[in-house]
Amino acid sequence: MRRTTPFNRAGHHIMKPRFLVLAIALAALCAAAQAQSPDRLQKILASGVLRVGTSMGTPVFSMRDPATGVLEGFDMDALATLGPVLGVRIDYVKMTFGSMLADLAADEFDVAMSGMGRTLDRARVATFSKPYMRYGKLMMIRSDDKQRFDSLADLDRPGIKIAYNKGGLNDRFANTMFKQATPVGFESNELATADLVSGKVDAQVSDSTAAIYMARSDSRIAAMSPDNVFNPVHVAMLLRRDDQTLLNYINIWIDQIEMDGTLAKIRTKWLGDTK
Repeated sequence: MRRTTPFNRAGHHIMKPRFLVLAIALAALCAAAQAQSPDRLQKILASGVLRVGTSMGTPVFSMRDPATGVLEGFDMDALATLGPVLGVRIDYVKMTFGSMLADLAADEFDVAMSGMGRTLDRARVATFSKPYMRYGKLMMIRSDDKQRFDSLADLDRPGIKIAYNKGGLNDRFANTMFKQATPVGFESNELATADLVSGKVDAQVSDSTAAIYMARSDSRIAAMSPDNVFNPVHVAMLLRRDDQTLLNYINIWIDQIEMDGTLAKIRTKWLGDTK
């Protein structure tokens, strides 16, 4: 017997149940696709703003001019080239290293850039761009103590106070490398350095770039054994793991400013001929 297609009284085709279910499913998928939010790069382009989390207190990379209060540093100079090519304004959001990963996940900013060391622990919950710098750790001391302190062993003694900024790699270094000295945590590098200069602490854990910069800028400060850099690490921008299109764009930008010599000029500006 030949099968016939059912019609209703008005002569319209009656959709069978399985086709009706399929049609509903397809409609739902289309609606979901249309409702899906744009990715982060699209959001940034649409808003015209890239929000950058930064410490505003990391020497060389992100700091305030003491005379004007204007935010400046290596990262600011680099980002000044990203804004125009991306066609957006750069807005800086103050962050701390202790809450940085949680704030990134909470959408407090789009990316973090503050002399950010690439670590495996951070990469468990976020992702990194290509590196644009390499540094390690050095100890900052007072210039008057250069004959007194020449090694970590000289510092790792009872009664010696070691300053560090909380929440980052300096925190880890201070609390793992010193067994007899007393690590003292501060909310920022600036506060730690102020107590170093005033004599309230004896040394400060610092990025090698910051130690070299501070020693060049302030005669009261010296970098202890500057040729002996501890725990070298690459520096990069921190992003959410699912922001792939934004990551791709930033990686291309880093490649470009490396190839055209922009990064080399910025390094020389802030660190002289130091590699």
